[in-house]
Amino acid sequence: MTQTKNVVAMVVLSVALAPALLSCGGNGALASCGKVAACGGNVVGNYTIAGACVNDSALNMNVGLDCPGATAKASGVSASGSASFNADLTYTMTQTLTASVTETIPASCLTQNGLTLTCAQVDQLLQQLVQMDPTTFSSAHCSGSSSCTCNFTLAPQMMTESGTYVAAGTTLTLTSSTGSTSGGSYCVEGNNLHLLSMDMTMPMGTITGDTVLTKK
Repeated sequence: MTQTKNVVAMVVLSVALAPALLSCGGNGALASCGKVAACGGNVVGNYTIAGACVNDSALNMNVGLDCPGATAKASGVSASGSASFNADLTYTMTQTLTASVTETIPASCLTQNGLTLTCAQVDQLLQQLVQMDPTTFSSAHCSGSSSCTCNFTLAPQMMTESGTYVAAGTTLTLTSSTGSTSGGSYCVEGNNLHLLSMDMTMPMGTITGDTVLTKK
């Protein structure tokens, strides 16, 4: 795999798997998005998914591990839907996630078998990626002369599932009816439930994601 494809893959993973943190701000429920540490609490209730945001610092750190000098910034991060956590330890959740990312890739990361790719060639690779997997990206384009500026728009990621949950300490574990397991750190703060994504390889266990749910 080329360095270029590695960087693209890292952006896909960061955006698709870690919706959350500091690029959203706003008022109401989202004002605390990404600013709450894992604290646990009673999750029982019916919720509306208020939104999500992305930790650009963590995103840059991850991208930089694969390509030193590369930068990435998320925008248009949006999450909607609803969830219910019942007293009998069952849950249901429906969520739709969308996001866009702008990434700058330096020329030093555009080398393939000793040859340096142009931004136009990178753009061609991205068009192939979109055609091969339209469920991940709705669009992706690159432009530039030396370093490349690439814009990715994530295709709406829709999820509907139900199953059982276990809340222990500051960890919420979801087991869907199909047997898959997900979850992570969480915090109940007033009427808001923060579902946090953490990267324990980063200092102090950096929060990379925070989807905010508000109790109805």
